Amino acid sequence: MAPSNAGKKQNQYRILQLLQAEETLTRQDIAQQLHLSMPTTLQNTNDLLECGLLEERGAMESTGGRRAKKLALNENTGLGLGIDIELQHVELVITNLRGKVMVQDTLPLPFRDETAWYQEFQQGLEAFLREFEVETDRILGAGLSFPGIVDGASETILRSHIFDLEHVSLDRFKKCIPFPMAAANDANCACFAELTPEHPTYLYLSLNESVGGAWMMQGKLHTGDSWQAGEIGHMMLIPGGKTCYCGKHGCVDSYLSPKALRKDGQSLVEFFQQVEAGDAEAGIVWDDYLENLAILLTNLRMLCNMDIMIGGEVGTYIKPYMEQLNEKAAKYDRFARDIDYLYPCKRRTHSFAAGASMIAMERYNSRLLDDEMLMKLREKL
Repeated sequence: MAPSNAGKKQNQYRILQLLQAEETLTRQDIAQQLHLSMPTTLQNTNDLLECGLLEERGAMESTGGRRAKKLALNENTGLGLGIDIELQHVELVITNLRGKVMVQDTLPLPFRDETAWYQEFQQGLEAFLREFEVETDRILGAGLSFPGIVDGASETILRSHIFDLEHVSLDRFKKCIPFPMAAANDANCACFAELTPEHPTYLYLSLNESVGGAWMMQGKLHTGDSWQAGEIGHMMLIPGGKTCYCGKHGCVDSYLSPKALRKDGQSLVEFFQQVEAGDAEAGIVWDDYLENLAILLTNLRMLCNMDIMIGGEVGTYIKPYMEQLNEKAAKYDRFARDIDYLYPCKRRTHSFAAGASMIAMERYNSRLLDDEMLMKLREKL
């Protein structure tokens, strides 16, 4: 019996998902990994090649017979829109199916939860799409990164200390965005942007203007019972210490956000230039920062017993100092023979917006197989 159209679409969707995770595979590989018959695999891969969703990339080495051709995802057939809402600006990116940033721009639009702001945001988004001549019919979905606790089920921003918001519906954003939308906490987005098939489980520490974190468990974000998993910035680091913007004293955020390094209007770039130049005062500040960071990281390791990735604004500068950080961590972790579980982030720019785009595409990439989308793809071949 021939498979139904729904069954055929499901098989094709599984093939696309598999090739999003793998660089290239032969038809035999696909059939084996998805437990499909070879005739089914041949029919579906040929259909996907015909509409341009897959492409051939060479062949395997000959073993005496006909060389098997390698298939790959045509990663530019579908696009994602990523939107990162910050205090003083909005970052916009377009990514391909593998999360590569194709174009990027920044709107100088300090956030206000007011009708006028949403109107300006919509106008800015429309101008961005026009300026970069984005083929909007290829956009599968839009991802929104927001610095707060985002309830994906009720589509509500439960709380954002930075923006002084509580229980704000995401509808006001959705009305401005002409694509299916998914929203997540900014640290969750940055965490998602680091995901690879080789590294599916880790804790992500975001050392940004507000310190946060996220859990990746076997390729899935763990958000907790009330969407608050990973609120590392408000764990206690120094009891009775500095006042945090949340009202408590001694929070991680007060000691490990970039504010702890900058002074007198100094930028983070300028601070690290001083450190690299051997400035004594900057060196002391950085050494104290790394000490506090080592304490936090080893505590997190005791809790989760998994790899920890260091990201955010400070995370983009951490790589040259990993040896120094590991030495400090070794003083506090007496269970590990070697400190081999700390990693600098791989994505040093656009992590929030790109991760938001990738989250949206994961949710909506089945739209690649919509009849209307397939017709448009065939017309462009």
